[in-house]
Amino acid sequence: MTAWKYTDKELKQILHRNNDPDNEEQSVANTIKELVPHLKKTPCYNNLDTIIYDLLNNAKTFHTFNRVLSTIYDYADENKIWLGFMPLD
Repeated sequence: MTAWKYTDKELKQILHRNNDPDNEEQSVANTIKELVPHLKKTPCYNNLDTIIYDLLNNAKTFHTFNRVLSTIYDYADENKIWLGFMPLD
């Protein structure tokens, strides 16, 4: 079992809240609009590489966004940040 140091359940709430499979570009744009400020204001992401923000801001499709999100998940794992579970509703 991992000894988590931090908890960030808001990240997955942001992903869930902005997911709109019928409008991919708007869904990605809305997610980025909310996610970037969240990452910047949450202390456990202080050492997140600035290139991640550039990649996020350039993402337009689910594919490109998910590639960056995977990197954020890896960062969370490496830094023992518990992200909780994706909401079911």
